[in-house]
Amino acid sequence: MSVRFAAANNPVRRIGWRAAGRGLVAPALARAVNDNGDPVAAAASFDPLLADALKHFAVHGLASAKAALTEAEDAAQRGDGNARAHWLAITGLFDRRLADRARRRPNPA
Repeated sequence: MSVRFAAANNPVRRIGWRAAGRGLVAPALARAVNDNGDPVAAAASFDPLLADALKHFAVHGLASAKAALTEAEDAAQRGDGNARAHWLAITGLFDRRLADRARRRPNPA
């Protein structure tokens, strides 16, 4: 799928562009409006686990599930149960069945 860039300053989107073209009024641009509300509140309500998973995906790409499982296994070897649960949750976001199989395995620590 291709992505097309459309500039915000498009003459078709100008309010009163015909009258402005004749010099009757100054052109007013129709501005794009974000209807998501307050960006600070939206960022605060964003799931931190999903943010971590997206960062992990940015680094590992399609191998993210296996890389997260490796991180979970390393955390289990260190005896860090919280980190293991965190990485298994991230693994579950990418591959639920892989995470379920890993959860059923006994914790090696």
